[in-house]
Amino acid sequence: MIRLTVDDESLHTMRLAFSPLWETIGSLGILARYRGEAPSPYANWARTVRDTTPAKLTAELVEALRAPQPSLIVPAALPVPDPTRNTITAELSRLVETSGGDAGVRRAAGLLKRYWDHAVAPYWTSIRSSLEDEILLRGRTLAVEGPEAMLHEIGGRVLWSNPLLTAPYHRDLASNLTRSRLLLVPTVFAGGLRLFVEHDDRVAMSYQARAAGYFHVLTARSVPRETEDRLALLLGRARAQVVRVLVEPRTTTAVAQALGLAKSTVSQHLAVLTDAGFVWKQRLGGRVFYQLDRNGLALLRQLGL
Repeated sequence: MIRLTVDDESLHTMRLAFSPLWETIGSLGILARYRGEAPSPYANWARTVRDTTPAKLTAELVEALRAPQPSLIVPAALPVPDPTRNTITAELSRLVETSGGDAGVRRAAGLLKRYWDHAVAPYWTSIRSSLEDEILLRGRTLAVEGPEAMLHEIGGRVLWSNPLLTAPYHRDLASNLTRSRLLLVPTVFAGGLRLFVEHDDRVAMSYQARAAGYFHVLTARSVPRETEDRLALLLGRARAQVVRVLVEPRTTTAVAQALGLAKSTVSQHLAVLTDAGFVWKQRLGGRVFYQLDRNGLALLRQLGL
């Protein structure tokens, strides 16, 4: 269990950021934790990765993570995520830099990049979009209602009772944060392991992003023909695709990126679905988010989707 005693200054300087490298390590955590079939919502992704990624590459990284005293991959030695370095290349370069160019770390970075290309990169556009939306929504709560309100709504067994922040962890860890910079890192691969890094006055901890519950949607490469036809017969193929991705809040741009459609086309579909009562919209700052309303969710349940 992680137990962080957080002073007021640390609490009020709390920030959020996503990390491609932390997602990569988290995805390896899924494969390391589940030797056989991974549970929902990771089952299809894990099966695909094991079938398409070089077995030797995956095995080396997974076994390194399982080791009682890992040397190839040391999660606690990961760099604290930085919004100015939000690509896997930049983060791996930082990892090597902070190690002083250590040959072992350099080799690990190369393996992680190869693994990323197979296991995470094909889905990164959708994953990144969901994480950006997560940060925007949590950031709004942080700005409008304050840090305590945001911590209370995170969930995923992350609990806040001023001044104590607790979260499940593979070992007991207690720390006093005094004038520290606390960073919360949403991850969709939270089902594998929780990451926690402490460097000088900076502390970063991962938590389960809301999109983790819809991970299978983020990583869907194709839709079964029979299932697609049932919804498409009612709404049309393109509109049915829009409905499928709105199980979590998304902007028009995020929907367009996820489906490879023009924003103007997506806007038309969203207008029709909103007028029909299948989708609700909410403005947060300068962005408008759309999500399935109760009627939309009921339609999917009726079709067995």
